[in-house]
Amino acid sequence: MYTLKSIVRRGTPLAAIVAMVAASVLPATSVFADALNPLTDRSLALSSSSPGWSNSDGSENSTYAPPNSGANGQKTGNTFSFKTSTAANIKAFSFQYCTSPAGNCTNPGNDTTPGTDDFANQKSDLDVVTSSPAEVGSSDFGTIVDTNSANATFGQVIAVPGYAGYDNGKPGAGHETGIGGAGAAVAGNFVVYYYNGSTWVASSGWSMAATTQTDVSTTKHNYITLSNASGSLAATAGMPIKVVFFGTTDNYIQNPGAGAFFVRMNTYSDAAATTILDGGVTVANVMNQSIWIQTKVLETMDFSVGTVDPNTLDSTDHTGSTPSQLEQALYATTTGMTGQTQHGICDRILGNITPGQPTNVLKLGDQSAESSLRTDSTFSTHSYWRLSSNSSAGATVYYSGHTLTNTVGDEIKAIGPTKALPIHGSEQFGLALDNTDQTGTSQSDLKVSYAQEATYENGNDTGLTGIHASTTADVNGNASWHDPTLYPLLPAANYYQGTGAINSAPSAQFAFVRTSDTTPVPIASENSQVVDCVTGKMRYIANIAATTPAGIYTTKVNYIAAPQY
Repeated sequence: MYTLKSIVRRGTPLAAIVAMVAASVLPATSVFADALNPLTDRSLALSSSSPGWSNSDGSENSTYAPPNSGANGQKTGNTFSFKTSTAANIKAFSFQYCTSPAGNCTNPGNDTTPGTDDFANQKSDLDVVTSSPAEVGSSDFGTIVDTNSANATFGQVIAVPGYAGYDNGKPGAGHETGIGGAGAAVAGNFVVYYYNGSTWVASSGWSMAATTQTDVSTTKHNYITLSNASGSLAATAGMPIKVVFFGTTDNYIQNPGAGAFFVRMNTYSDAAATTILDGGVTVANVMNQSIWIQTKVLETMDFSVGTVDPNTLDSTDHTGSTPSQLEQALYATTTGMTGQTQHGICDRILGNITPGQPTNVLKLGDQSAESSLRTDSTFSTHSYWRLSSNSSAGATVYYSGHTLTNTVGDEIKAIGPTKALPIHGSEQFGLALDNTDQTGTSQSDLKVSYAQEATYENGNDTGLTGIHASTTADVNGNASWHDPTLYPLLPAANYYQGTGAINSAPSAQFAFVRTSDTTPVPIASENSQVVDCVTGKMRYIANIAATTPAGIYTTKVNYIAAPQY
């Protein structure tokens, strides 16, 4: 039994021992604290929070759920944002995915057999797949990242590498189609960049590797390292940094099948990722099932054919005064030129101007001689057709009709399937699109020409002072408004050159297939997008020979629109 005195005698050496232990521990504790300065303002943004076994859209169609899109949890991208604490040269980063923020690390997932996937039963484990990891080149950095210098919180990704053409919205269409969002035809699947106080700057020279670091046996990769063998990122205290992993076809992060997960983050002063600068922290995220919304857009089409485009009419009742462009674009006098009737951005083509007159009847020929043809002149007239359709695969417009024929069956010879110039004294009947003399590769090339093409052109709106040369774009700021144009339909090779002179030094060319009344002939088509207020101006010409039999000649030309859904 120890007495108090003996305890006191033994206490002195014990105190010395305790002091020695404390002396050996304290310095180590101090070093450890310095090495684990935290990464602050840290966050993790997922391109998709869908489970890893889910990679389809609301119709269970994987075609419209590409990598890095919100619907695809199997091939996702991750964006890490944080600020450094230590001013030092960063040579490596690490990101370890675990089911807990500290302690032992278990790979996230809900598969009952670790290292396997059971998508059929809605089970999957997290997996980092790096078939061909590559850094986005510094020259492509501005293409995929918003380098806006106004605020350090910017630097958002604006395009996904490898997916040019996601955004298929067309100018003036007032809608967008596509399979995800903006994309860029650039290589690479990850990028490191930082904010230098005025703009976001790419850091280059990084290599990516994915390995397994868990306490449970698995073949899935949950540990990402980025290392820089030849350079470093010179970080200042509080510097914003972003590390982005993009989901591509061969390089992606597969989400776990359910539940929350944590990513442990560190920065290092060496490329081997052994000496920590800042870290000892995590970010958290959780898997969620998507909300599926289903509705239906029914097929629509508006196709009108006539002799007068309301966009050529103003609100002046032909008084001779000069209306403003806004008046010209906003008003159509569709009731016999009396009053002001506001029209829409894509009115239907009209059959005539004056009430009580025949609809869709064109007078072709010399108007001072009862619309008759002569051997010394080519005569022309025009009509319009207009098409709007929500057919996603475009549309084709055809014509169908017979050549000019009299009451006893005599015919004025059709020009034929190959375009040709008008020739005085030779029997000809033909038509062509008068949407400027271009083969047409853009909207501006294919605008409707409202100018009267020649002295002997006789449309129903010929000679009226209320007609103007063009319409005003973007009326009232409506995104669907655009000048009447054939675009995005492109004219057929033999029907695009209807603009120009037809008598002196003729330049316009025309064609007509005599048997088109039994086999319609395509004159304009497009096969990849919806068509909005597509307008074609058709021009018709006729010539006769000295031996053309006398009589009243007529024909009826039909226009057929065939949308492709």
